[in-house]
Amino acid sequence: MKRLFKITLAILILVIAGSGIFAFYTIFFGGKDVAVPGLAGSPIVDAVSLTEKMGLLVRIDKVDSVQPAGEVVSQWPEPGSRVKKGKIVILKVSKGGDRQPLPDVRGMEYGQAVTRLQESGFDVGDVVRIHSDSRPAGVVAAQSPASPVMVPPGRRIDLLVSLGPPRTGGKIVVPDVLERSEKIARQIIVQSGLKVGTVKYEYTYMTPAGMVMNMDPKPGRTLSPEGVVNLVVATGKKPEEPAAPAAVAQEEPETVVSFPTGGIPAPPVEPGPTVVQEAPAAPQTTPTPSPGDKIARIRYQVPPLAQSMPVRIEIVDKNGTRVLLDRQALAGEYISLDAPYEGQSSVTIYLGGEFVWQDRYQ
Repeated sequence: MKRLFKITLAILILVIAGSGIFAFYTIFFGGKDVAVPGLAGSPIVDAVSLTEKMGLLVRIDKVDSVQPAGEVVSQWPEPGSRVKKGKIVILKVSKGGDRQPLPDVRGMEYGQAVTRLQESGFDVGDVVRIHSDSRPAGVVAAQSPASPVMVPPGRRIDLLVSLGPPRTGGKIVVPDVLERSEKIARQIIVQSGLKVGTVKYEYTYMTPAGMVMNMDPKPGRTLSPEGVVNLVVATGKKPEEPAAPAAVAQEEPETVVSFPTGGIPAPPVEPGPTVVQEAPAAPQTTPTPSPGDKIARIRYQVPPLAQSMPVRIEIVDKNGTRVLLDRQALAGEYISLDAPYEGQSSVTIYLGGEFVWQDRYQ
């Protein structure tokens, strides 16, 4: 009898010990592994329902996003990860709301940057000016928030504007205004404490009209305050052909008949070469708008990349899709286009084959 009692007691102790071990394992090691499903792009209701059915817990963090409100933007752990049941899965869920891309105005002249931000629906916040060895005076060195980012329209954007390199020995470093528009180049030179000297306009089909092709002195040289910087600006206007002598006589017949018979007619007037060299720059040609057309004013600053990249700009309106620009663009180049359109339109910009920007015009 005593032996039977001892055996029964031993079995009872083993059962209790086994139950304790199983409970301990379940609590601290979570049981079987499960594979985390891919939840990005799913409505939050469906995502929570699926994870709970798999024995997982859910924590939801709401974030700013262009995706619809209530849609899962990202998750942790990553899809396919094997975890124990009862583990927490963190879901980033879109708040939705009105968000739009913030343009990158670094490298733009301050006034140019303000215009670009205002055209995109943003306001300029605090402006701090500091000396910078890498940016000419008057050029935006940094912005907050930094781009690319999606922010609400009307957000105030703080700017850090360069005062140019600090002066050494009273000398001013000549800023680099190559491949900038003549207007912006003049502003940068003046803000640096220098003056614009002579401006020569040269015809070329390789450089956009109105862009600075050359300068003297070269960037990085030093000048005394109020020193002069001379510019060479591209123009799309071809030099005029000198008029033939016969054509001059026809245009000015009164000069011929004023001489008596046997008199010596005046020699034809030949235009000097300097007139052609100093001709004013012609504006960039744009398609002539017909009555009722609207104008899409497109402004884009290529980022300061290590090398040139292809830029493609397309516009879509009621007449279909048109390519406005498709060529290699230099680092930091400022592209300015005015394109007519009918009804509503959208303009899309691609850099290196990748989408970077889209504007809509009503």
